[in-house]
Amino acid sequence: MIIKRIKLKNIRSYENQEIEFPLGSTLLSGDIGSGKSSILLALEYALFGLQPGQKGSALLRNNCNFGEVLLEFDIDNNNIIIERRLKREGSSVTNDYSAITINNQKEELSVTELKSKILSILQYPPEFIKKNNILYRFTVYTPQEQMKQIVTEDAETRLNVLRHTFGIDKYKRIRDNLAIFLNKIKEDSKLIQGEIKTLDSDKERLKSIKDFLTSIESKIKDRENEVLLNREKRKSLELEVQELEKKVKEKEVFEKEIEKSNVIIGSKKDNLFSLQKELSSLERNLSEAKESFDENKLTSIINEIASRKLEIEKLNSRLIEIATTINSLNSNKTFFASEKERILNLKICPTCLQDVSEIHKHNILNKAEQEISESAKKLEALLSEQAMIKPLLAKERNLLANLEDEKSRLEGLKAKLAFIQKSQLRIDEIKKQIETLNKDISLLSLHIGNLKQEVFKFSKFSNLLKIKQDELKNAFLLEKNSEISLAELKKETEITLRQISLLEEEIRKKEEARKKLFNLLELHDWLSSQFVNLIDFTERNVLIKLRLEFSKLFGKWFHMLMPQDSFEVQLDENFTPLIIQGESEMEYSFLSGGERTAVALAYRLALNQTINSILSNIKTKDLVILDEPTDGFSEAQLEKMRDVLEELNVAQLIIVSHDQKIEGFVDNIIRLKKENDVSKTDIGLMLS
Repeated sequence: MIIKRIKLKNIRSYENQEIEFPLGSTLLSGDIGSGKSSILLALEYALFGLQPGQKGSALLRNNCNFGEVLLEFDIDNNNIIIERRLKREGSSVTNDYSAITINNQKEELSVTELKSKILSILQYPPEFIKKNNILYRFTVYTPQEQMKQIVTEDAETRLNVLRHTFGIDKYKRIRDNLAIFLNKIKEDSKLIQGEIKTLDSDKERLKSIKDFLTSIESKIKDRENEVLLNREKRKSLELEVQELEKKVKEKEVFEKEIEKSNVIIGSKKDNLFSLQKELSSLERNLSEAKESFDENKLTSIINEIASRKLEIEKLNSRLIEIATTINSLNSNKTFFASEKERILNLKICPTCLQDVSEIHKHNILNKAEQEISESAKKLEALLSEQAMIKPLLAKERNLLANLEDEKSRLEGLKAKLAFIQKSQLRIDEIKKQIETLNKDISLLSLHIGNLKQEVFKFSKFSNLLKIKQDELKNAFLLEKNSEISLAELKKETEITLRQISLLEEEIRKKEEARKKLFNLLELHDWLSSQFVNLIDFTERNVLIKLRLEFSKLFGKWFHMLMPQDSFEVQLDENFTPLIIQGESEMEYSFLSGGERTAVALAYRLALNQTINSILSNIKTKDLVILDEPTDGFSEAQLEKMRDVLEELNVAQLIIVSHDQKIEGFVDNIIRLKKENDVSKTDIGLMLS
């Protein structure tokens, strides 16, 4: 990785500044506070973004609402440009924009996506994506205030940091995860032990259930035999009942035949009675008709009826004439009475319109009176005659009615006598039918007697049938009860088999669980003893190898920085620097400032080389940035920095220092100054 340029807008003390970095060694020179370290912080931000615990306000220039860093560098002949922007919102400063351009192909990415992309380009191990950029801090750039920190940390923290840096913290993670996994195995084992604690009792219960099943199967065989016996008995009784039912049906046939014969006899007797009654009636009517009927009397009555009808007709006609005349006379009386009244009141003639004289009125009134008097006389005579005729007419009508009744009676006798005379053949026929019926009744009575004898013979089968039917009913009940009992036993067998199946399955699962428990316990034993020892052994060997290489390089760089010193340095098993003078071990804090810086720088350079040798594919091995590496150095130590810088032999070395003597050790100088709280380059790039 070779840095080409960085452009800062509103970053810390910079407003708008672009700085180009050449190959070789380059010194960022300037007074304290001139903005040297700000460039390095901006470079780190461009690559990795804000780090956990780092606030955007530490980078964004005060009183500015946005800031931007553009970093351009080359890796494997690929030109890469990274852009990041900060934005102030209220009291907080956040990432606003991030993008990467590779060979003029720009891509806008999220903060996480861009970091992942950069780690991939730098070929840092992927596990560092969720870590602080510690690998970059120990291989490329360590801030001034952090260079001595790793040396002064407690042993456990330092060892964990180095595990993290070397990528061998995986062994610790393995142990931690192993502890979790072993606890999980213990928990699972306890659960399984709880599950299988009833295994032996389950097996005993299974044996007991199987024994119970055997006893049930024996009972089923007995019950099946019982069902067969009851069924045979029931079938035998059914046959007996069927035979008895046939006998009873024969008896019922005889009884029905008797009943039928009795009905026929009854019908024939009824018929006989009707014929005898009809015969008696015919003979009696015939005798009576011969004794009382007189043909001459009938003729005389017919003539008398005709005479009476003529007389009645004459009387009716006279009554009609009288009634008509009476009505006419009453009308005349009414007319002349009204005419009389009219004449009495008449004064002027309605025809000639002259006064009517009293004489004329008197003449007319006399005539009217005469007419009324004559009509009254006639009415009186007619009413007298009418009163005389009505009783005569009533008498004639009564005589006629009596004659008509007698005539009807005689004609009835005549017709009846004729009918009876014609029915003499019927009388003979009835006598023959009566004789036949008497014979039939005698035969049927004899037949009924025979049938009753047969019914008596079959009567015993009815009682026997009732007995056998009761026995059959009991046989059905016994058969049904035995079948129910058999079904219950079979159902119990089915339930028991299901219990056995479930229990066998449960036992099988518990057996498998016991095997699993055995395997888990074996696995727990192997992991907790052999595997963890293997991890410890592997980590120990890796750490020993790293410590030996690290310690060798640490001693090399320390002696280059302090060749005349009587100190010897090495690393203990926790990678803690041991400073030995003679036979005494010295505390780091008791060293002078230059000595402490030499120890820290040697430790830093050794760590850089060790990491680069382990991670041989990372793309930052050609770049080293030293931030105030000579703090507290003596003149002699400063002179040795030339040898150190030459020994580093990297393609690009960037040094931040305010020691002017360093200017003679580098290829290029970038001078920085600060005016009015704004940092800027002074005379730009300067070749040494």
